[in-house]
Amino acid sequence: MTDHHTTTQASERPLRRACSDRMLAGVAGGVAEYLDVDPTLVRGLDYYTRTVFEFTSDALGAQSGVGGGGRYDRLVEQLGGPPTPGMGWAAGIERMLLASDGSVVEASAPVELFVALDPPGAELRAGAFDLLSEARSAGLTALMDLGGRSLKGQLGYADALGARYVAIVAAGQTLLKDMQAGGQEAMATDTVVHAVLRGLHDL
Repeated sequence: MTDHHTTTQASERPLRRACSDRMLAGVAGGVAEYLDVDPTLVRGLDYYTRTVFEFTSDALGAQSGVGGGGRYDRLVEQLGGPPTPGMGWAAGIERMLLASDGSVVEASAPVELFVALDPPGAELRAGAFDLLSEARSAGLTALMDLGGRSLKGQLGYADALGARYVAIVAAGQTLLKDMQAGGQEAMATDTVVHAVLRGLHDL
């Protein structure tokens, strides 16, 4: 967290310092131990004013961000509206799941098929969406990565979700991995759903 203004003027610095002091003085209820003040923190959008913040998790390694946000008191005015204080934040649900150590990963319906791309990119995405739609139409609980992760990242996400099968869509064919038994088989993409249904029925 930081009390930061991307276009700071000298006259605003005492106000920034006062805001930061009030913020720290108001931290209570056991929250202070989780708070680091970093005056160098910068968010990627230039409409932020004064305080910006990020939520991070050591469980995610170097790319530790889970969410973040800040104040944008001048944004409405810049868009033609009246001067209006504002703040906002956003977080990645997938990032929170990965940082949760599995404690909130369980869902009412287990993920039966996870669709991955190798390599990730627009070239294979249409076919992957078709497979996802076919799987859901067949009654399977199916998910697909939309974050542009590497194949390793997609497999890690599927594992974190507890997916039973992962279909790795590549050019010309699909590799179906059984995450429970450990086996894998190359097959035509249009036969994947039948293979998953057959595998689940054999349990």
